[in-house]
Parts: sequence; structure tokens; C-alpha cells
Amino acid sequence: MSTSPGFGDRLSAAVSTRESQVVLGLDPDPARIGDGPRAAAEFCARVIAAAAPACVAVKPQLAWFERLGAAGWDVLERVATLAAEHGLLVIADAKRGDVEVTSRAYAQALIRAPFDAVTVNPMLGTDAVAPFLESARATGRGLFVLVRTSNPGAADLQDLELADGSRWHEAVARLVAAWGSGGVGDSGISDVGAVVGATAPQHLARLRELMPNQPLLIPGVGAQGGRPEDLGPAFGGRRAAAVVAASRSILYADDPRTAAEALRSELWRVSDMS
Repeated sequence: MSTSPGFGDRLSAAVSTRESQVVLGLDPDPARIGDGPRAAAEFCARVIAAAAPACVAVKPQLAWFERLGAAGWDVLERVATLAAEHGLLVIADAKRGDVEVTSRAYAQALIRAPFDAVTVNPMLGTDAVAPFLESARATGRGLFVLVRTSNPGAADLQDLELADGSRWHEAVARLVAAWGSGGVGDSGISDVGAVVGATAPQHLARLRELMPNQPLLIPGVGAQGGRPEDLGPAFGGRRAAAVVAASRSILYADDPRTAAEALRSELWRVSDMS
């Protein structure tokens, strides 16, 4: 068992130290930057160098690196290590989840340096998440579980009404709160968090109620249409209770540093008002 601070406390400390809740999404799209491992590596390095001072973490979307084959994994490792050297937490956006034995293999692949946390898919239930939780908690790392995502099709399943009148995503939120109950640190923030999209802010207050100690990873701000000013309920009066992922709106801005700083300032203001 890890003797280092749990992920929730590490996240809370990082938010406080850097005065930021911005997570820089790393989605190196070959249609915009050129194709190949070198183009992806150089692009990510430039953006990290520019935006890092305004961010608390990076979130490399693994698909953009996996598409490059073995060389892509090498780029991913180098980019994640570079981000860590800039003082940023690294969230591997993998969305993995399978039967227990396969989830255990996924956990071995992803819950390790240079990654501090990983996104997981809870569709297969508790036994699919358990190997990730065991590995993460043993090493002071964290999980972000998909609860109510930012894509338009999320409502197809995640908003379905259950027999008791609640929504599917609310049932997942209750599970996430239970999975994270043993990993709440001194900061009051758990090592198990939830992915909750900014594009459906009407759900934030209820999800915060169901998951009082979970850090929320919020995608969908910027290019997907989510607005920082709608995110107050996600913070619940605690600045480190939510971090907000932005990819295209920073990556492809004329000045990534300025774009990241603007989002940082807006989120800090919103979290102070929550």
C-alpha cells in the first residue's frame, strides 16, 4: 500500500499551488498539425511549454497516440513525462473497462508512471472497475469514472429513466461515491472521481449531491459548447472539487498561453462564487 498522499490530496494541493483548475487536453489531430509521431511530439511539446503555467494537469487522449502504433506509445510516454517535468498531473484518457481479468491487464498498462490517473468505463460494473481501483489506491493514483459524458449521444443511455424514477447516470454516480468512499483524503477529496460533461450543466447540482467527495473531471468547455459560467454547482464551495478539460480551444488558439490563462481566471472566479 502506498504511503504517499492519495490522489485526492495530491490534486487538491496542485490546484491550490497552481491556482488553476484547467486540464489541458492533448488531442494531436493530424488534420491540423501534420501526420506522424514527430509532428505529434513536437506539437504537444510546444503547447505544453506555452500553456503549462496556467494549467494543473494534462489529459492525453490515448487514441490520438495509439493510432500511430508503437511509435505513438513512445510519443505518449515522452509527452507525459514532459508534462510531469512542468509540474503537471497527467490523466491518461483511456476510458478502459472490461471483464475483471482484462481490466487487470489494462490497469497494469496504465496505472504507473508517468500517469497520475486514468479514465475508466463502468459499463461492465463493479468487478470491471475493481482492478483499476486496487492498483490506483496502492500507488497513490486516481480514477475518473465516466458518469455523464459531454457528447450529444450521451443522453441515449446515460439519461434513461430507471424503475425507481432516477436516471442511469445517477445510479453510476452512487456507485462511484461508494467506490471512492475508502479513498477520501485529508482534503475531503477522494481518489475516485467522475467524468461529467459541461454540455449538460442541468445535471451538475444533483451529481454533486450524489458524489460529495468526488473530484469531477469536466470536458466539453469551449469547442463543444460548454460554458465556464455554468459550472458553479460542480465545485460545491471547494476549488479542487472540479477540474475542467479544454482541448481544441487551447491547442489551436492563436496564443495557447493566453487562451489557457483566460480559462484559468474564469474558472477561479466561478469556483469562488459556488
